[in-house]
Amino acid sequence: MSYRNWGRTLAFQPEQLLFPKKEEEIVRVIRQAIEEKKTVRVVGAAHSWTPLIETNHILLSLDRMQGLISLSPTQMTATLWAGTRLYRALPALWKAGFSLLNQGDIDRQSIAGAFSTGTHGTGREFGILATQAIHYRFISGEGKIYDVYPELQPELFRALQVSLGLFGVITQVTLQVTPRYYLRLIKRIEPLEVALEQSEAYLEQYRHFEFFWFPYSEVALVKLTEVSETPGQTSWWRRWAVDKVWENGAFWVINKLSQWAPQLSPTLCRFASRNMTAEIRVDKAYRIFASPRWVRFREMEYSVPAAAGPEVLREIRRWIDQHSPAVSFPIEYRYVKGDEIPLSPAYGGDRVLIAVHMYYRMPYERYFRGIESIFQAHEGRPHWGKMHTASSAYLQKVYPELESFLTLRQKYDPQGVFLTPFLQRMLWGEKILLST
Repeated sequence: MSYRNWGRTLAFQPEQLLFPKKEEEIVRVIRQAIEEKKTVRVVGAAHSWTPLIETNHILLSLDRMQGLISLSPTQMTATLWAGTRLYRALPALWKAGFSLLNQGDIDRQSIAGAFSTGTHGTGREFGILATQAIHYRFISGEGKIYDVYPELQPELFRALQVSLGLFGVITQVTLQVTPRYYLRLIKRIEPLEVALEQSEAYLEQYRHFEFFWFPYSEVALVKLTEVSETPGQTSWWRRWAVDKVWENGAFWVINKLSQWAPQLSPTLCRFASRNMTAEIRVDKAYRIFASPRWVRFREMEYSVPAAAGPEVLREIRRWIDQHSPAVSFPIEYRYVKGDEIPLSPAYGGDRVLIAVHMYYRMPYERYFRGIESIFQAHEGRPHWGKMHTASSAYLQKVYPELESFLTLRQKYDPQGVFLTPFLQRMLWGEKILLST
């Protein structure tokens, strides 16, 4: 049986694809894997582009371990099964009167998958999604169940926040939630240089700030978000017309045309930039944060020091103008608050995250590698779930706590149940630690 991820960058054949319903089933699987010297990987929504889930042995899906376990209105915490998809959890929390403090712009992922790879939103006061976690429950590579809290096991807790599935199978996550709120989204088209020059002011003035820029164009679609005191009246019809018909349907046509006639890419990018939708919308927070993404693509994203963000994007623009890649997808520019999570893209200080995309049926290697060289010249950190070619030596340099993270991992997975050749090559280089 072949298993494929959403972005169509992976196709592999695990010996077994299992759907446990209880933690006891996972314990049995892990102990059997130890006896048979097999590897176990866990899949959520398969929304990562890198081979984090790939294994020839046992693939565990947590699709049958979803839903809200408990909610404490007084402490404002919610405990969920780790396989819960964000798009299901968020309406359930809203119905109970709560929201997350922040989200990313895709809500298809499972909670464990999104947190474990460093998924993020944007905003000066907001860290990656995993900064909202206050408790993890996981099953280690020895089949033992652990409940981990930051005040009791700080080193282990920090490692679990972005763990790449290397410590075990996360089964439950407790989140800090907040009373539900509405957001007012302002989308406007501005010259790219204005968006870059005003980025600091926007970050101060608005709760969230980001923009999209189509290569070869002169303008960016700036998204500014603030809390709204009123619910607003964004119609279902407008959400359908803008989000689905134009931002997905028409965008799919643009990408197909670029695929069939790559030489038209600059013209198509300029057409798309002139026809981006400027609007003001008020809605439930989780609806404003997330956007439907129906057009499949490949993505690479790096974080760079916040102060370097504008210049990095200008360098990317110069590289595109010089090398003329055939690309019809916009570049996304976001901001994340710094943290102390060892494998977080925002470890040690505030970062700007810049993502480049390519329609999944078009060649991407030359484009991604050219931009990646710019990111790495600024000591950028790759997003773990998105495409990159960073070497283990480079990762050791830009993630200062990587070595101690890997040492701690050994304690909870001494037999390497969760290690695969991909993970060994990425994190340890050519040295193969265990046969998988």
